[in-house]
Amino acid sequence: MTNYEIEMELDKASKALSKETQSINLSYWNAGSEYKAQLKDILKYESVQDIFDYQYYLPESIKKNIATKLGFSSEDFYESQGFAFSQSTHSIVTIAVFLSQRNLKTGIIAPAYFTAQTCLDDLKVDYHVFNEFIPDFNQNFDIGPLINSDCEAFWFTSPINSTSVYFNQNVINGIQELLDAGKWVILDEALCVNGKELSRTLGIQKKLIYIYSPHKALGIQGIKFSIIVTHKKFTDEIDRLKDCYGGSLNYLSELGARHFISQNYDECLRFYNQFWSDNYKRVHQILANYHFAHVSPDISGHYAMIFLDGCIGTENFIFAIKKIIKEKGYLIFPGIMHGFDISKQFCFRINLLLNKTDLEKGLISVLDYMGKFIENA
Repeated sequence: MTNYEIEMELDKASKALSKETQSINLSYWNAGSEYKAQLKDILKYESVQDIFDYQYYLPESIKKNIATKLGFSSEDFYESQGFAFSQSTHSIVTIAVFLSQRNLKTGIIAPAYFTAQTCLDDLKVDYHVFNEFIPDFNQNFDIGPLINSDCEAFWFTSPINSTSVYFNQNVINGIQELLDAGKWVILDEALCVNGKELSRTLGIQKKLIYIYSPHKALGIQGIKFSIIVTHKKFTDEIDRLKDCYGGSLNYLSELGARHFISQNYDECLRFYNQFWSDNYKRVHQILANYHFAHVSPDISGHYAMIFLDGCIGTENFIFAIKKIIKEKGYLIFPGIMHGFDISKQFCFRINLLLNKTDLEKGLISVLDYMGKFIENA
């Protein structure tokens, strides 16, 4: 089954509940009401953009501040060019066109955000998915298969997709080895928590492309913006693509950019880190009661992947979750929807920005049922 078919099956089961019962998706991308309400009391922003005229670029006066906050040095800033978009999807599409026009065979390092592969498919870009390293990506990563392949560009997602786990030094060294070998590297850091960017380690290099969207990590979707950062050598080329595939910036994009460089963003970030950390501690306490369930101890962010000791086929999973939805009102999305091969080890994502009670009760309900399912498999 495709990811869309899985999502529609679960959505249909959720809608079949009575009007008095509302299903709660532990894997959902939106934050819970408690987080939203508390962050709303902290969040402050303002903008000076004209709401009538087209605006294609962020004001020059804030570009260096954005680069600095993303971790680029002053020297890097003068060697780079930033291209602003209203969201990271537009950035991904633009880079996919860039790869297509250069006819670059691309290696997608799984797990990756699904849009990248979809765009490469639609643009007829030749690619290969490297999925040999998951679920223990950092421990299993070996640069050899990438270096020895016929791929000319490589697409990484940092943090590791839907896990909030960041690359260890071995992976970072491998990325540098690819660059030293003359390969292109795309670093999709759209969900990176500010302060954890690979720009702080790898800086600006001629064939290195970054994607950022700083508000995604905070669970703020309404005032977000995205930015592609490359070597200044490619300014004209990507600027032309941005005009075609990204278009102008909306009012909220500039508002988000100005907010990102403000102290209020840092205040929001501190609250965000405290909120997901508190929920993460509770998740650890819950998992201590389930010997077959595990989560990485090294996360920094609001998504966490729960791994189970065992394999569950997609159809069996859907059967199980439909039953949980009907009896308890909770559902999850399987790891296959986030780039993981669940035929090797079953996993599912949880959102640590959900309401604490929803997360606790939901996770316990899912694990209670999955435990029986694994034992009987």
